[in-house]
Amino acid sequence: MKKLLVAAFATVLFNPLAGAQSEIVAQRLGYPQMIVHNGKIVTMDDDTFEARVGTIVQAMAIRDGKILATGSNAEIRSLAGPRTKTIDLKGRTVLPGFILTHEHPTDWAFQHPRAIGHVLPDDNFLIHRWLPGGPAKQQLAAFSEIMPQAIAKARPGQWILLSFNRYGPDGRDIPGVQELFHKNITKTWLDLLAPDNPVKVKSGFNDSVINQKAIEELRKVHPTLSVISGNAENSTPGFTKWLESGVGFNRPVEPNVMFKDNLPALASVLKAEMELWTSWGATTFGSSPYAYRNLQAFDFLDKRGEMPGRFGWAYTGPDWGEETLRYLSALQGHGTDNLWFVGAWGRAGTNCMSIPLRPEWLASQDREANTDQRPCAFTPGGEFWKRMETIIGSGLRIATMYAFGDKDIDFLMDVIEKAGKDAGLTLDDIRAKRHTFDGGGGAPRPDQIARMKQLGMMATLFNGYLDDGGASRIAKMYGVEYANWVVPRMSLTKAGVMSTNGVDAPIPRVIFREILKGMTRYDDKDQKVYAPSERAGLAIQLKAFTRWGAYYMLREDLLGTLEPGKFADFIVLDRDILTIPEDEIPRTQVLLTSVGGKVVHLTHALGGEIGMVATGPSTWKENIPPGW
Repeated sequence: MKKLLVAAFATVLFNPLAGAQSEIVAQRLGYPQMIVHNGKIVTMDDDTFEARVGTIVQAMAIRDGKILATGSNAEIRSLAGPRTKTIDLKGRTVLPGFILTHEHPTDWAFQHPRAIGHVLPDDNFLIHRWLPGGPAKQQLAAFSEIMPQAIAKARPGQWILLSFNRYGPDGRDIPGVQELFHKNITKTWLDLLAPDNPVKVKSGFNDSVINQKAIEELRKVHPTLSVISGNAENSTPGFTKWLESGVGFNRPVEPNVMFKDNLPALASVLKAEMELWTSWGATTFGSSPYAYRNLQAFDFLDKRGEMPGRFGWAYTGPDWGEETLRYLSALQGHGTDNLWFVGAWGRAGTNCMSIPLRPEWLASQDREANTDQRPCAFTPGGEFWKRMETIIGSGLRIATMYAFGDKDIDFLMDVIEKAGKDAGLTLDDIRAKRHTFDGGGGAPRPDQIARMKQLGMMATLFNGYLDDGGASRIAKMYGVEYANWVVPRMSLTKAGVMSTNGVDAPIPRVIFREILKGMTRYDDKDQKVYAPSERAGLAIQLKAFTRWGAYYMLREDLLGTLEPGKFADFIVLDRDILTIPEDEIPRTQVLLTSVGGKVVHLTHALGGEIGMVATGPSTWKENIPPGW
């Protein structure tokens, strides 16, 4: 049908009599509901590994959530019907919506105040507090004031959620916050402060501490607490220790417990968080939902046509029975337009490396050899090797799994080959799975790339590692010659292996800055470029955010490029990202975001210009806590 549709439009649009015939064809196939014209629409339809973005057109017609046709202003405007909404872009640049293949809106909704503050601006349902940005010691002092105030205001049994502020206004780590949190915030202290209220305190990231009352509330929903003991999250330091300390990611607490009796409120918070990300260009996310209630909330939104973005989800436990996994394997790639199943994983990888730490670095840190390296997660024959073996042997794909060190990637590829062979899969069968890993902080190393290609694998590489000193750390800890193991996007591209991107932090405002970081690999603190051979230009960065992301998400037939028959997921920028000086890229703003032809983000300025009402986070009135 798609080919027939494209052929029909090709016949009309490029026929000398197109002007006379277009109305007839449009009436037969349906007038577009929207036309955007007079723009620089970058389709990203180039399917090579070259630094090319593909066809650039002036206009695009949209009907029933999909792109009907692209072409010149005259060609597309001739398709308009009496009720077609036309938008004059006045030369602005349009890109496909960004696909973040490792991003956790279900985490960030409770790790940044904007979404939850928009939906729950008062304390009637939940007491939530956000420490002001600033030095770590100032935040600890603020905690000592703000937490008792929150407890005093809370009703008996009411939940209290409080978070430290890890990221400064520029999106970079505030030094010492994580270390101070882990040293000072304890379950014992929270039990003393709040014996009558369940409390969760977050570090500014996913790390958190919950008190005894919170554990009791969690046990009411999950009597065996298997959502902690059997989950794939890698932060829980052993179940017995967790019971004593309350330290872990504790991801199910907010959705499954705090919101257990209020699914509409949970859905509204997740919706608002996704809207926040769409205002920075992201339209599709890949992640585990990490809690069954999150998946129910997305389903709630999807059935009501209220999903502001798309979510490809992965399974991360807690039931690792082979029969359960076999059932799930039959669902892989299936779902709705907005919510579908992309794979599974049983444990995140660690920073387990195949190279030794430099003696000079160990001496400077007053540490003994290997004290900064964690044991490998996927050591052959170990618990998590066996879990991954069961996942792969059941027919599932490894997707959305974080992994850092190169040695764990060796073991990951070993288990993919072994479990696939034991299950009777051919190499082509294994390649068709599109197994992945996400990170890029210390892998893949150069000699692993050919094996990745042979196995049909791909990787999410976080440009953020280049923005927060990741390449610098590897150079100092292991040697500058290993800096090319950090986000080796150019080596993967030259080998014909797709790579994708994600932020993996509650800071969508850094998306365009991280595009530039991937292009320059310039370390601001050290004032040098690490591994310049791995610099990948803008076209490659955009492919990682668009068409290659669609392939990762098993939706390359519907996402990733602006072509007829695909979803009308696109963003309108305030500047021409293809021609501006590189140092202007981080200042790029998204003026409009469309998901399936529905405008989910629109600024007041552009809305006034095109005769549409602003929508999304640009219209939110709630005050943002200081430093956030």
